[in-house]
Amino acid sequence: MTPVRPLVFVALAVLVSLAGCGSLFGSGEQAATEATVTPAEVPTEDAQAVEPVGAEREYWGNVSVDANRSAVTQPRVLELRPNCERPPGLVVHIQVLALQNNDPATNEGINTTWQFASPSNRDLTGPYSNFVRTIQSGFEPLLNATGVRYGPLDRDGDTASQPVTVVNENGTTTSYRWTVEKQTEGRYEGCWMTAGVAPA
Repeated sequence: MTPVRPLVFVALAVLVSLAGCGSLFGSGEQAATEATVTPAEVPTEDAQAVEPVGAEREYWGNVSVDANRSAVTQPRVLELRPNCERPPGLVVHIQVLALQNNDPATNEGINTTWQFASPSNRDLTGPYSNFVRTIQSGFEPLLNATGVRYGPLDRDGDTASQPVTVVNENGTTTSYRWTVEKQTEGRYEGCWMTAGVAPA
């Protein structure tokens, strides 16, 4: 009879782990009403909103996006233009997806990225034709990448930056730091736009 007793304890332990401690010890009602999956919080324009360490959000940090997901969103992303309702992380995400879905015949993805370039960035780059050459020669890994990983968004007032790592079809990774700024004047006042992208 002694060998049966440890089995009873093991069975009880398994039951507790499957049922949840809360429901076994009296707070089961609360556990039963809580959702099993908690949706991610929507980022806000609040300067105090900070990305939690290790958080995985689909558009705002620490997430891998494969080619299949970007293919689904391609038509929508390529049509987007700056507006002042998008948070900085989403602005980065839109541009990376646009480049990931660039059509070499039309350069629609590069054009979408150009639309989100800040006026000061455009002044520095020169005309659109220069921008296209710059992307094609200096930032080629961003074009049609097969995978993307976004690091945590760092925000300081009207400036934010985010690490972006892209993977090509051979498995080679290339990392960048994408910097966006909230525009303070002109036609895009209040909108987050790209100030620069640098290899990381």
